[in-house]
Amino acid sequence: MHQLLPNAFPMTEECLVRQGSPCGVFYCLHGPRSVRLTAVLDFASARVLFYDSTGQRSGMRCVKDLIPAA
Repeated sequence: MHQLLPNAFPMTEECLVRQGSPCGVFYCLHGPRSVRLTAVLDFASARVLFYDSTGQRSGMRCVKDLIPAA
């Protein structure tokens, strides 16, 4: 339930910059009926924050092993 088919809807991503340096990535899945689901990858805390279609945070996942060390 509540699963979207892979590649069925477009997704955009935007590099987030703080004081001239990349600090994360903003992802937006453009779903059916103008629904937007978003997530933010925060390099500093090595986690992804997920947001539902109302903009409320709906989850978080640590991704420490996926972010290369600087």
